Amino acid sequence: MVIHVDKASLLKSLLVADSIISSKSINTILANCLFNISKDEIVIISTDNEIAVRTKVDAVSDTEGSFTVNGKKFSSILKELPEDELTLSINNSFQIDIKTKSGKLKGHYTLIGTTAEDYPDIPQFSYDNSIEIEQSIIKDMFKKAIYAASTDTIKPVFNGVFITSETKGNMTAVATDSRRLSIITKTIDKEIVLGEGVVVPLKTVHEIFRLLESTGTCVISVSNNQFFFKLGKTEVISRIVDGQFPNYKQVIPKDYVLEVSIDPKKFLESIRRAMIFTREPANKIVLHIKNNVLKIEAKTPELGEAEEEISVSMKNNESISIGINAQFLIDCLREIDSDSITCGITGQMSPVTIIPDNDDNYISVIMPIQIKSQHND
Repeated sequence: MVIHVDKASLLKSLLVADSIISSKSINTILANCLFNISKDEIVIISTDNEIAVRTKVDAVSDTEGSFTVNGKKFSSILKELPEDELTLSINNSFQIDIKTKSGKLKGHYTLIGTTAEDYPDIPQFSYDNSIEIEQSIIKDMFKKAIYAASTDTIKPVFNGVFITSETKGNMTAVATDSRRLSIITKTIDKEIVLGEGVVVPLKTVHEIFRLLESTGTCVISVSNNQFFFKLGKTEVISRIVDGQFPNYKQVIPKDYVLEVSIDPKKFLESIRRAMIFTREPANKIVLHIKNNVLKIEAKTPELGEAEEEISVSMKNNESISIGINAQFLIDCLREIDSDSITCGITGQMSPVTIIPDNDDNYISVIMPIQIKSQHND
């Protein structure tokens, strides 16, 4: 089998496919990418048995066939080759001989591939109940939700993003690690059938987010416990996390004792300075709110202490002191692109809500940390 393919195009597609493969993969065949060759294209497939990527690249081949090869090794040599058309020659032992067409590079490189017989079958893209949606919408939803998802796998439903559509024309993304929550709803002007909602694994969300751009459209669908995403010549197929996502609406307070309007940029800068004087993992700071002033305190005996005040606008004359994780606040605030936010507080140990003043469909909730007194302990 002899294949002619553009080096840059092949490398780009191979990097997309190989990105999901773990370097710690025990299964040898899953450490490889599958190459399905037809007369006019190469289909590159990768999987870790939970998520799969299928991507295509234009090529010219003298015959059809399939083989697998280590994607990381293949992409490593491609990166070092000059921009040129490549000639790939594959023999019956699945040895892949790589040469440049121009002949400027006096040499050739041979990678050892394997038969494709043992490679698992990957589902075809399902167009059932699929919708075409702006990439920018999905990208913004994932960006503003993903930081609140759990990174451990003790509770799998927290290790992903919950996607639901409760009313026609709307789609909602929710993520939580049980200590914080992010929820964002977007208008999509289309109907998508998601049942009671689906939890897309965090790894899948990261892969999709990496592929998304600010313009153009993509296609998503859910079928047979699988989540499908398609962008151009690339498809991502992922399992859906089993389990019931918690009732996130119960966490969001309906009424507030205190509502505070804050400049998020100033708030973020102050918190970053204060966090230097905290310890992981709690990263505890104390917020004192009184008389249109927010005082931020951090105190750690072996590190020192920080105290800073910023002006705020209060709708109530109440005052309160509340402990909170500085890193959680930073993660939330850096995803906000509004000139002002409203912080809703119902009590010293009640959830704190943060809502951009220009988008009440984006809500962040952070659980506070107990403090012993009006001053940081």
